[in-house]
Amino acid sequence: MARTVIILAIVTLGLLLWYKISRAPADKRKRLIFYSSAGVIIGALFLLAATGRMHWLYAVGGTIAALMPRVISALRYLPLINRVRQQFGSQGDRQPGQQSTGRRSNPGKMTAEEAREILGIKAGASREEIIKAHKRMIQRVHPDRGGSDYLAAQINQAKDTLLG
Repeated sequence: MARTVIILAIVTLGLLLWYKISRAPADKRKRLIFYSSAGVIIGALFLLAATGRMHWLYAVGGTIAALMPRVISALRYLPLINRVRQQFGSQGDRQPGQQSTGRRSNPGKMTAEEAREILGIKAGASREEIIKAHKRMIQRVHPDRGGSDYLAAQINQAKDTLLG
């Protein structure tokens, strides 16, 4: 009986909150959503603590702490992933016979600026710096190590563009 009353109260509060947020003006809606989310999280934590069921929360926190170094190390791939997403995203939006509206107008040629962006080097980089940046990048995304053929080809093309 007590569980039914609690569930009905939670559902009623949720519906009232949804009604209030949906009827709120746009400038106040974001603030209402923020405070509502914070209230739900605090209420859930209080309920878990009161019933003695916080142990799973500690397990989730420990898992997040253990996976955080891998997530942080995976963030270094974001520039390459965004570049691939932009290129494939712009190709999918085109109609047949229509020119690409992306950054590169000629997909066969790569500008020196694009090549430096891919390798992550500055404009005045020496030959050794280019080779070192290429080696570092290709080791990360080489197909033999589970990487992408496309990204490896882009990195190789960037090195070729800058060296000659």
